[in-house]
Amino acid sequence: MRQAMERAGLDALVLRLPENVLLLSGYWPMLGICALVFPREGRASVLIPDYYDEEAGPDLWDAEPVYFRFGVLGAPDPVEVTRGFLADAARDKGWRRVGYEGSFSLIAPAWQAAETLIPNETTRPFFQSALGDVELVDATTLLQTERRRKTPFEIAKLRTANEISCLGLELFRQMVGIGISGVELVAAVEAEIMSRGIGYQGARRVRAWAQVAGGAKESAIGYRMNEISTTRRLQDGDVALLELAVVADGYWADRTRVRVAGEPSAEQVRVFETLVRAQEAAIAAIRPGVTGAEVDEAGRSVIRAAGYEPQFPHITGHGLGFAYHEPFPKLGPGLPDVLEEGMVTSVEPGIYFGAVGGFRVEENVLVTAEGFEVLGEFPKEL
Repeated sequence: MRQAMERAGLDALVLRLPENVLLLSGYWPMLGICALVFPREGRASVLIPDYYDEEAGPDLWDAEPVYFRFGVLGAPDPVEVTRGFLADAARDKGWRRVGYEGSFSLIAPAWQAAETLIPNETTRPFFQSALGDVELVDATTLLQTERRRKTPFEIAKLRTANEISCLGLELFRQMVGIGISGVELVAAVEAEIMSRGIGYQGARRVRAWAQVAGGAKESAIGYRMNEISTTRRLQDGDVALLELAVVADGYWADRTRVRVAGEPSAEQVRVFETLVRAQEAAIAAIRPGVTGAEVDEAGRSVIRAAGYEPQFPHITGHGLGFAYHEPFPKLGPGLPDVLEEGMVTSVEPGIYFGAVGGFRVEENVLVTAEGFEVLGEFPKEL
């Protein structure tokens, strides 16, 4: 990151989004109230509410924590604390250009996901008032670009998140059957991941967001960015489509599996087998130097040959890691993104239509020097 900052002529970064505080300090904020000053030269510093010292201490790398009282009687105004923290960090440094998160439109939450602090039109004048006579530069593109390739440390964390996701996939595999509802599956999967995921490979904070579409009508629109889970109970031959996000200490996994309650029809079996072949073909095409379009076509051509291409309306994959969805790389028709070693992408072809329901399988795949590694491998069974 410091090399990228030097190329961009940035003296420091001032960051508040939890995913970027994690990126450059090792600490995933409990609340979105933290702030990180990451200088091109010298030690980083992180502003953290003082009652999170126990959580922050073991996670921080080469970053100095600055703790302050927050959320209790007599605590100072957090806006003024932050202003003072930034002013102190910049004092006598001679900084001329400082980067900040000016254009993040899709963000990952802190551990307290119910409330998220986001940059807005007041952010820039606030930073200016604290930092003085510096040029503020939107560093969103720089941050997103440097996040594309994951380090060995980050890859290990993503392996853990994907292995934890398998706890939910296994419970889903066991529980899908005639008479169970989508909301019951959602509740069970989320509870399984949280109760068994915390402590797995040292993971300390684990959370899951499960969505299950049940039956042909619900799953046939499973290509949307979310599934709607209902109390409708599965009947014989109904599809159950699970979309699952898992975050473990700030690192994300994105998985999908599909099951049929009771006995699948011959058409459902054909669709599912086509889908698995398409996904495996796309994964096999992954290696450094190929484009997102080439990986997409490797899988889409299988679906096309089976006659289902009109029922595959979305791209094959997207980046992930510090967020559920990241903008690089994307795998889709005509997309020029070139895969590089260290990138992590989803591979998730889908086939959806009302006669048999919606089907999708999704893996998270690391681009290695020689090809690929599927993170958290788990069986694909109808």
